[in-house]
Amino acid sequence: MKKIKEIKIQNFKAFQQEQIFPINGKHVLVYGNNGSGKSSLFWALYTLLQSSIKDDDGVQKYFKKYVASNKATHQTLKNVFMDENEDSFIKLTSIDTDTKHEEIFTISHDLINTNDDANTLIQELNLASDFINYKLLHNFYRASHKQEVNLWPVFERDIFPFLTEGTQNWLDDIIKAPTLDVPRTPTDAVVSRKRKENYIDEVNTLNNKIQTLLNDISGHANKFLKDHFFEGKDVIKVALSFDKKFKFDLIKNKIWRDNMQGWRHDQLHIKLGVEIYDETIPEKWRAIERVQSFLNEAQLTRIAIGVRIGALRTRPLASARFKILVLDDMLISLDLSNRMDVVRIILNKEEKEDLKFFDGFQKFILTHDKGFFNLIRRNTDEEEWVYFNFNKDEKDSSAPKIKEDKTPLQKAIKNFEEDEFDACGNELRKEAEAILTEYLDPDMKKLNGDFETLSSKLEKAFNQLTSQRHQKFTQRFLLDLDLAKLKKIKADYSADGTLTAEEKANLDSIKTRLFDFLIEFNEKKNRKELLITETKDILDRIMNAASHHSENPLHREELKNAIAKMIELKEHLNHD
Repeated sequence: MKKIKEIKIQNFKAFQQEQIFPINGKHVLVYGNNGSGKSSLFWALYTLLQSSIKDDDGVQKYFKKYVASNKATHQTLKNVFMDENEDSFIKLTSIDTDTKHEEIFTISHDLINTNDDANTLIQELNLASDFINYKLLHNFYRASHKQEVNLWPVFERDIFPFLTEGTQNWLDDIIKAPTLDVPRTPTDAVVSRKRKENYIDEVNTLNNKIQTLLNDISGHANKFLKDHFFEGKDVIKVALSFDKKFKFDLIKNKIWRDNMQGWRHDQLHIKLGVEIYDETIPEKWRAIERVQSFLNEAQLTRIAIGVRIGALRTRPLASARFKILVLDDMLISLDLSNRMDVVRIILNKEEKEDLKFFDGFQKFILTHDKGFFNLIRRNTDEEEWVYFNFNKDEKDSSAPKIKEDKTPLQKAIKNFEEDEFDACGNELRKEAEAILTEYLDPDMKKLNGDFETLSSKLEKAFNQLTSQRHQKFTQRFLLDLDLAKLKKIKADYSADGTLTAEEKANLDSIKTRLFDFLIEFNEKKNRKELLITETKDILDRIMNAASHHSENPLHREELKNAIAKMIELKEHLNHD
């Protein structure tokens, strides 16, 4: 499996001097205020992956010096506040998680090694990856109230280029090639009627192929919506239909020329059909016309996500050795509960079999919502994730300030080393909150519940642990047992003539399991309850003392012990 080890960006969009992201194959969670450079990271990754299917000229245009009189330079993405002679580049270092072999891929004006047919790794990464942001989802329902939603521009730009057919993507291999122009004679006249008829048949085959793909995407989208947004209930279903298709006269007008894009998007039409479940009518499903007018933004966002995931499921991802999933504020139109539904799905917190295809992606989640960032952070493991904080003062032209975002425990350790004992105690309290929240709500389903104190969470965790232990004991020893025979364990039942050999063997098995359980409990399982009790003591002696005025000083050894207990609590409670 391949992962991204490091990203370096210089003089590209919001980034100025070289910015290094040491990722080391982990997933990435980024918080940043508006304008802080989050989207620049999104587009840097997108641009590098897309470069694998472009020629050098198509890549170099992003790194040219801007000249107002030269339109060829107007697509440059170099930072406008940097000196025009400063180098501009994006570099990605990949690492093979098995062999530890590393490769460096670069795009700049003078060096491009991502589109080399001799090394197709970035091409594979491009075909297996997906990028979703709020704007891309919004394009699913961007239409006036009197119009039907046309998804052709969305598919042309954001979906077809990432779907494979053979060794190429759909847009290049299937869409553009057969529809680039009609057959012509050397004098540029349209060819004979027979050849024209054969060509029309070929175009119709293409149209049918596109509709078959849309049916597949719709099927995956509807299953995803039903199973993961609506708890297995019939609520909403979608249908994608290729209503306005490729035709001979349309192709004859050379629709793929740059200046024909607007006209092409009017002439080709993929309709988004939506039905809602209505048990009051015989058909049970009611069609919704002009969905952008009659469904709210949260419903439309769910549909858009469903279609994007549906398209993702049509791709041969299982065999992909390198793939990333990049999400940039894609959920800002959803409330917290709905946003966490999507995150639960992407993180597959409940380890559902049909969501395991997400597990192979190296994930990048970017958000401007600090609360949302903290919620995801509390439910991810720093052994598998790296966290960044982007900050930018919009009043000046300085580059964004980027730093790794430390966990409360990491901050507590740093504060301890710097003799900032009150701050250390406060961070330990936050860490305890995070550990207990993850333990009590591992699937992130109680985020909108009432506020609970740390003391209350400790009590709940203790009660849950003892209840689980009792339930486990009951399941092992108190089901389907003959009480009279069970009492014989206290005696020398090996010489009891009233018992058969099979019954004696059964009592041997029960006795062995009972002692195994007691040994296991005393060696390991009761450690969790003891840690909860010790955390209660730490809360009374140290954490509260750090949060409120107290005459009791925070002694170094007590804090050192408290840090060790938090590390142990985290290890035992959520990873054991």
